[in-house]
Amino acid sequence: MATKRESKCPLCGAKLTAAELLDTGTELIDPRLGVVEAHCPHCQGRLEMIPVAGRVDVGYLIGPGKERFDVALSLPFENLDVDHAENATRMTLKAPGRSWEFRE
Repeated sequence: MATKRESKCPLCGAKLTAAELLDTGTELIDPRLGVVEAHCPHCQGRLEMIPVAGRVDVGYLIGPGKERFDVALSLPFENLDVDHAENATRMTLKAPGRSWEFRE
């Protein structure tokens, strides 16, 4: 896991929250790893994220077959619950008063 540091967009430096980033999520681009495509709400730059219980990891797919996800930044999100089985084509996220669904 990435070390904790300021929660800023790696592209433009604007402050980010996990909820803001989840709101911009567009699709599940790697069902095996659970990677979701998103965009910075400030600069609209393309980002990749993996939502996990209690946080959203921001990073990028790497390797010849994009077999690995390297985390650049972890955004805390208390009470975030993730429902996603490996290779499932749908991911559902829930937090108090909020929910998101991403599909391949």
